[in-house]
Amino acid sequence: MTAQTLPDEPNYAFCPSYELGDEPQQIRIVFEGMPGYVPTALIALGLADAERLCDRLNARLGHTREDWTALAGRSMRAGGTENETGSRH
Repeated sequence: MTAQTLPDEPNYAFCPSYELGDEPQQIRIVFEGMPGYVPTALIALGLADAERLCDRLNARLGHTREDWTALAGRSMRAGGTENETGSRH
């Protein structure tokens, strides 16, 4: 799937970058059926803060933590990234 073929009502979620250690976490957007992610300018100082922020953002989309982590996992495992970071921007 590409940006040109993105459905009219895509299923998407926000997720942390899951940096190692207690590094700042970039918040990313992942789309159902589209490998990789879209970076955002949102940053959390740690993983726990990032997950709480994503919980709040995703709750507005109707996603539980179980929902959005599963969607993120599928997107990140799909492979086929276009650059070294996995970003699709």
